[in-house]
Amino acid sequence: MEATKSGVDKATRQALILTLISEKELGTQQDVVAALSDEGVEVGQATVSRDLAELGVLKVGSRYLALPHEPGTAGIEVLPSFVLSIVPAQNTIVIQTRDGTAGAVASVLDRVRGLKITGTIAGLDTVFAVAPDNAAAEEVAGLIADVCRAKTRPAGNVE
Repeated sequence: MEATKSGVDKATRQALILTLISEKELGTQQDVVAALSDEGVEVGQATVSRDLAELGVLKVGSRYLALPHEPGTAGIEVLPSFVLSIVPAQNTIVIQTRDGTAGAVASVLDRVRGLKITGTIAGLDTVFAVAPDNAAAEEVAGLIADVCRAKTRPAGNVE
């Protein structure tokens, strides 16, 4: 295992990166470097870039989101194909999908780290995603819309 200056191995560092992304709004590799430093882990931007790429972290709009890779499950890349419309309504986001795909969309949303969703309920072609408050619902709707408009890119690119 690769060790950093602070003695943290790669797997531990990558797990910490996923935790930080889910807890903080990090939007640049330097933000991730600084957040790791705050946790006592000193690494360079190049290491963070490789970690983000290996973890499959996406930059969506101005922040990072991560979807842990699980064999046999849909990934965030299915959203543009399945989602037809997104409407925030108070602290709920109503997402219309293609027939039969709401379950896959809900599953993806439930697993994305850093997305402010408390939970989802899926029917045949509609997902109700519940956010903690109205502002979070607006933010989540915007992030999903950005993913659907392909305003995403792998986070491991040099910024």
